[in-house]
Amino acid sequence: MQKSHPLVSIIVPMFNAENFVSATLASVLRENEIPIEVIVVNDQSTDRSLDRVREFDDNRLHIINGPGRGASGAMNAGLAHASGSIVMICDSDDLYPDGRISRQVEWLCSHPEYDAVCGDYSTIDDRGNLIAELRCGDKQAEITDELLGGKLRTSFCTYALRSSLAKKTGEFREFFQSSYDIDFQLRLCELGRIAYIPENWYLYRIHASSIIHTQPNLLREFFERTAFELQRQRQTSGLDDLQRGYQLAKPDFGGSEALSAGDHIQGQLLGRAWREHRAGNKLSAMRIGIRAMATNPANVQVWKSIVALALKSSGKGSS
Repeated sequence: MQKSHPLVSIIVPMFNAENFVSATLASVLRENEIPIEVIVVNDQSTDRSLDRVREFDDNRLHIINGPGRGASGAMNAGLAHASGSIVMICDSDDLYPDGRISRQVEWLCSHPEYDAVCGDYSTIDDRGNLIAELRCGDKQAEITDELLGGKLRTSFCTYALRSSLAKKTGEFREFFQSSYDIDFQLRLCELGRIAYIPENWYLYRIHASSIIHTQPNLLREFFERTAFELQRQRQTSGLDDLQRGYQLAKPDFGGSEALSAGDHIQGQLLGRAWREHRAGNKLSAMRIGIRAMATNPANVQVWKSIVALALKSSGKGSS
C-alpha cells in the first residue's frame, strides 16, 4: 500500500473500560500498512482505563479528554480532533478484525463515488469467545435508499466514512443517551452515498456493564423510536424538532429493567444454533444450543428449543 493513501482517524470513546481497552487498542494498532491515528477520548473514567492506554508506546495513539456528557459528547470530541480523510469508530470494549482498516481504505479509494462503506459484524462475550456472526447481506450493494427508508442493515461501528461526509452531517446529538449512532446513520444517508460489503469488519462485545445492559429497556426503545421519528420529520418538512431547537422531553423509565447480558447472549446463541440446524449441521447446532442453555438454565423456552433442535430433521426446509 503506497504512502499516498489517506490517513485514517479511528476514534475510541472510553469510559471505565479497563478490562477491555488493551485488547481493543491492540486490535486497531496492528494495522501497519495504512497511516493511522487512534484517538482515545477518555470520558472521565474512574477506573484504571487511562493507565491501560498509557501502557502503549505508539506515537499513532493520542489521548484527549472527553466532556463527561456521555458517548455522543465523547464522539464529538474525537471528531473535532480527527485529522484523517477517513474516519472509523471502535468502542473501547470491542475489537477490529485483522485487515479491516486497509480493506476499507482500499475500497473507498477505488470507489470515489461513495462517501461511506459498511459491512457485517460478529458478537463476542466478555472473554472474547464468538457468540454469533451477523451476516447483513449476501452481496455488495448501495444501501443509501434503504437508510432513507428507515431500514438499518448493520452497526455504525462497521462504517468507514469520509471526513467530509462526517463534517456535513454535523455532530452526534447529545439528546440521545443511546441510539445516537442510529440517528447519525439516518442523517448520513441524506448527504452522501453509502455502500455495504458482505465482509466481517467488527467484533461487538456483549457484557454486563455496556449501556445496552444498564439502560432501562423502555428508555433505550424510546431513543430508538425517536431517531426514526426525527428522520420522518426531516423527510416531511426538511427539518426535525432538534434542528428547530425544540427541547424534547425524556420520559422517566427508571423502574423498568434493562436487557441482561445473559439473555442477550442466550438469544444470539439460539439464533446461531438454528442457522446451523437449517444448514444441515445438526451436531454443531446442538453444541451451540447447549452453550445457550448454560447461560441461563432456568429459561424453560431454551430447553424447549434444544429439544426441538434434537428432534427435528436438519437441513434446508427445517424450522
